[in-house]
Amino acid sequence: MEWSPERAFNPMNSAAKGLTYYEQMLKILGWLDGKNDLPPPIEASLDPTPLCNNKCYYCSSNQYIGKDIGRRWGRDYLEEMISKLIQWGVKGLCWGGRESTLNPNLAWANRMAAQAGIETAIVTNGVRIHDDLLESLLLCNWVGVSVDTTDPAIYKAVRGTDDCDKVWGNIERLGKGKTTTTVSARALILPETASGLYEVVKRAQASGCNFCLIRPADLERKDLKIDRGELDVERTKEVLERCHELETPEFGVFTIFHKYADNFKVVHKFKRCLAAPLVYQVCADHRMYLCVDHRVDPKFEVKEWGGEQHRELMKSIVPDRDCSRCTWSGYNSIMEDVVIPNALGRNFP
Repeated sequence: MEWSPERAFNPMNSAAKGLTYYEQMLKILGWLDGKNDLPPPIEASLDPTPLCNNKCYYCSSNQYIGKDIGRRWGRDYLEEMISKLIQWGVKGLCWGGRESTLNPNLAWANRMAAQAGIETAIVTNGVRIHDDLLESLLLCNWVGVSVDTTDPAIYKAVRGTDDCDKVWGNIERLGKGKTTTTVSARALILPETASGLYEVVKRAQASGCNFCLIRPADLERKDLKIDRGELDVERTKEVLERCHELETPEFGVFTIFHKYADNFKVVHKFKRCLAAPLVYQVCADHRMYLCVDHRVDPKFEVKEWGGEQHRELMKSIVPDRDCSRCTWSGYNSIMEDVVIPNALGRNFP
């Protein structure tokens, strides 16, 4: 069970959520066939710094490490970017990358965007949240804090620092301070963390989170050459079932399996890259990339949004060859299985 039946319509359910982008998906498909221009993206994913204060061995932003990819975005560039998004008609933006809270301009930039009417969000490790930034982040539509465990020793083993208690303190500050902001704790299923996930959910609930998100870590990426031991899949599933027992009308538990095989390994249930233009990905080097999963990889740089190179790059992607976990896998499946064949008969309510 990924979520209770009462919570089937939730922001982590890409199968349901993807249908809200039906018209956008039709336009993307038309663009791929040369019938129309590529529309503006729904969301922008922005990486305002190449820096991070964690050392997670599984980090999906490992492409940043050891590369000269520019400095933290200054106020001028941030203002230029946000103004562009407003004029372009982008609906939301998410601060991401390595660790966006290390950009000293983040609180100011998030206020600017939120006050201009763009919905904002952030995925953060939650280590560096000073009072002014906390106040700004509580303007976000949602805040996701990646923490993985409640055990300081395990935290250090997987995230490389002694910040476990500090992060949980900041999660509690966010939980107590929120009014309209959705606050979530996020944990990855790893050999080291699996047995303690129930405690993560309990603490997230006690800290005032709206939900706790748990998903398998992608340890199959080509840039990772590590062996952390085998995960006890069946035991982990038992732990996750216990986690769901903590759900209440005010607190949800979302355990994401639909992007993976039964053994939590990566699987592609689609044949083509179709959904990437739902999101505009810009990295700390000021360059645009195809998607969040191929950041800072020159093979996946997009030179011009909607240009011929962008179209041909998408058409060249073979997911089983070029991709590991696909963040937008659910949307790709919807486009192949629902939108293209008109499987729902959309003109007949």
